[in-house]
Amino acid sequence: MKKLIFIVLLFASVKANALPATSIGGHTACAQKVWLDDLISFVAAGDRGSFQAYIDSNKCIVLKKGLRVTITESPAMFGGTAGFVYNGIRLWTVREAFDYGR
Repeated sequence: MKKLIFIVLLFASVKANALPATSIGGHTACAQKVWLDDLISFVAAGDRGSFQAYIDSNKCIVLKKGLRVTITESPAMFGGTAGFVYNGIRLWTVREAFDYGR
């Protein structure tokens, strides 16, 4: 009985963490969470050169509108970043980059 409860809880937790979403476009996404943090810092500092270098080196991309993704790490209530998968590629972006539940 304990094994059955464990398996049910395991599957329930996996499903709860996977959330469909659609990109709204115009936001950036990065292959590593630390690169997204860097990118946010560049924007805050007005450092366009470093921002563009991350885009040019393919560390980060600009998301198109309408991409259907799976959120794998939902932002916390006060968190600003979300982990997601698109076509098997794991990326990170800001929580405002998606329309959730579609």
